[in-house]
Amino acid sequence: MLEFPEECTDARFSSTQAQDSNEEDEEQEDLPSAGVYFDLPATLEELRKDLLRDYRHPATPPMSIKAHELTRAEMLSLKHYVAWKKSNGTVLAYKLHAQVLQDPSGVEILSLHSTRKLAKSVTDLYPSQVDMCPLSCLAYTGEFAEMKTCPYTRDGKVCGELRYKPKKRLTAKNKPRAQMMHLPVMATIKAMFANADTAKLLRHRDNCLKEALHLVATAPKAVKYSDFCDSKVHMHHHQSMGLFQDPRDIAFALSTDGAQLTMKRQSDTWLLILMVLNLPPEMRYKSNHIIYPFAIPGPNPPGNVESYLFPLFEEMAMASDGIWMWDAVDSSYFLNHACICMALGDMLGSAKLNGMAGHSAVYGDRFSMVKGARASLKKGSKAQYYPISPPQNSTYNPKRPPTYDLYNLPMREEKFYWQTIAKIQGAQFKTNRATITKETGISRMPLCAASPAFLHPTFFPLDPFHLFYENCMACLWDLWMTLSPMSDPIHINADKARKFGQLVPEAMSTLPSIFCGPVRDPFLKRQSQYKIYEWMALLHWYIIPIGIELEFNPVVLENFSYFVEAVEMAMTIKPRSEDELHNLHHILCKFLQGFQRIYIGDDPEKISRFRLCIFQLIHVPIHIQWNGSIRIGSQATVERAIGEVGHKIRSKKSPFANLANIIFERELIKLLLLHYPALDSSPAYRPNIRTHTHALHKQVKILKKEIKTSHKFHQHIRAICNWLNIEFDPELELRRWGKFKLQMGHVLRSQLSETQGKPPSRSARYFEAQNDDGGKIVFGEALAFFEVQETNDVLVVYQPMSGCEQQLNRWRGVWSNGIAVLPVSKITSIVGIWCSEKWVYILRKHPGLSLLNGEESEKSDEDEIEKEKEDEDEDEDEN
Repeated sequence: MLEFPEECTDARFSSTQAQDSNEEDEEQEDLPSAGVYFDLPATLEELRKDLLRDYRHPATPPMSIKAHELTRAEMLSLKHYVAWKKSNGTVLAYKLHAQVLQDPSGVEILSLHSTRKLAKSVTDLYPSQVDMCPLSCLAYTGEFAEMKTCPYTRDGKVCGELRYKPKKRLTAKNKPRAQMMHLPVMATIKAMFANADTAKLLRHRDNCLKEALHLVATAPKAVKYSDFCDSKVHMHHHQSMGLFQDPRDIAFALSTDGAQLTMKRQSDTWLLILMVLNLPPEMRYKSNHIIYPFAIPGPNPPGNVESYLFPLFEEMAMASDGIWMWDAVDSSYFLNHACICMALGDMLGSAKLNGMAGHSAVYGDRFSMVKGARASLKKGSKAQYYPISPPQNSTYNPKRPPTYDLYNLPMREEKFYWQTIAKIQGAQFKTNRATITKETGISRMPLCAASPAFLHPTFFPLDPFHLFYENCMACLWDLWMTLSPMSDPIHINADKARKFGQLVPEAMSTLPSIFCGPVRDPFLKRQSQYKIYEWMALLHWYIIPIGIELEFNPVVLENFSYFVEAVEMAMTIKPRSEDELHNLHHILCKFLQGFQRIYIGDDPEKISRFRLCIFQLIHVPIHIQWNGSIRIGSQATVERAIGEVGHKIRSKKSPFANLANIIFERELIKLLLLHYPALDSSPAYRPNIRTHTHALHKQVKILKKEIKTSHKFHQHIRAICNWLNIEFDPELELRRWGKFKLQMGHVLRSQLSETQGKPPSRSARYFEAQNDDGGKIVFGEALAFFEVQETNDVLVVYQPMSGCEQQLNRWRGVWSNGIAVLPVSKITSIVGIWCSEKWVYILRKHPGLSLLNGEESEKSDEDEIEKEKEDEDEDEDEN
């Protein structure tokens, strides 16, 4: 198992080698009182000073921190503004409705301009404009602040674009050709603390941290990792770095990604968001709790991303020094400290932020010092693959170790990192810096290093959203289908691949629509922007059962099953103990060792199959230790945010200005409602009060002719009587239902409901339950739901699956000829099924789906939308 760096009492992780221990001890006497076990470059302190710009927090809080007391006119104007914005009103609509409100109330409703001005004043949300290159190369901040032309080199050419428009008069002011809007982040934090409800929620981080620290001190073996708040990194922040000493200190996660706003070319934008790690996980990723500081306008992808981030880090430098705020919980002023604790991005996005050489470098893995290997002896071939033990290593990779021990990898250490940064900054020539980068995989000191919470290499975590599905899953599929010759044991021939592809969309009829949208034929649609939820479906549901039935290579399938098992364990939201992480690491080792043996064997040119994404799976357990969960590094949140704001753009002519306005208005409304909750005119949430204590609906009347002559109905009654341990009574007082709503809100239908009226295109009548018999797992097809009037028992009559067994960790069985009965309280979840000629395979809802919203998982089937509406209508009728 990969070990986390040892805790120490200094400002950094300590990980010293034995041969250096004496020298280190001698140096301790000369260290400053804060204590470090290595020297930090002077340039880091200079960077922090530049960002801070002589800011020092006042000794006492300003007098105007508390929320502004609104007049009646201001209150009504802002309330009207919020309602107008939420309803996507036009400027004309604002004027007309303002007049309607003004006439009966007798209170003047401020103009739209005046209301916006008031909103900015009471929320302290004043956007700033940052000059940038018209071609999106960089922003004129930091070292570029005084430049008049763009110095960025793109594709070997210096951009040279002018910063300002040509002047018509010499005395005229400079007018920038392009700008980016930037919003203050801490205005949102002030608003959250000014609201008593959110101020309480912001203490979640500290509560979890205290519990984790208590366990470490009293019962170390009981420690489990579930979230950033109880992770090893955060405990280190508190114990060894002196951070987060106040329960209200704020931890941020930065996340950024790019997208095209329109179908037109040159509409690239990069959105940056901040997630507040103080909030509970079930809230922090929600749209209304995410902070949008800015979006980098196109027309091109940004060149120097850090130049755009510079104003954010200036604000964060002030926030780390301290900003006075009002706490609505304690009704007092306090000095808040905040800092960014991690920067999230996919492999390419992270490379723009982390100052590493990138995935194509010799040391392309940003977490370990494992050296890349070449797959060819041709001149110019790159060492960018990561086999464990490359065949013919002395010939192809003579300077690379012959093997790496997955249980004892050479992990990157912060001491080595800062030593390398010092060497790079001290190198006089470009060639010297290039040599250092080649030997270490480190290219420069990133702007993120200015954060007081910066730790290497934990600051830039893995992104499971892309790693597991779009990278590893797609890589394996291509290796099976197109990147292997027909003679290779891993190759799936065209006939089997075509048959597999046909079976996947056919299998949709028994996969509940609440799981995901229709999955396309991967054999035909792999190159047609195959979506992430479709890769998820192949990984978690279809490759193993269909592969077994189509007789894919069993050795390949068994190896793949280890990958699936590891992904499901890592993605499941559950606190993980050290033993569980050791087990996860062991599973990943089995997968990677098997991958080496099956996919590479003794052919040195096949090591190109061992890509970095495959190798980086080995870091998943230690990431759970570091950050509490692998899911915290997911890019799903920022991709969802891009979709949410991107779909609101209406201007094709000026999409970037439109986007900036959308972001500003969105943040402004959010802050207004935090400061003044009474401004929200949305209908208050009312719980769905039902006349029944259970969640049955769609009652199906029992007809007299059924009681007399229906064989199927008599089967159901006989099974119920047997369960009740009474004699068969066809006139037993029952109420029959077609559907049952589980605690999670999902509706389990029955054969009875799905065969009445228009049948759904996708069934949702298969379930998993826990039997009374020792907690035995039961799978079945719900036939109907019954309520026994005399005993108030609520039961499901179902066809059970018998002969259940696990094959490659996948449940399968056959349908029993009989029927059985269970209390509905025993039902735990809805499942899908896939049927072969012999077996019925169970498809459980996998944990990765919770990363996606409805749009990302393409839940757009019209039949299913109609069914859901029908369910809602039935609920209303019953109330």
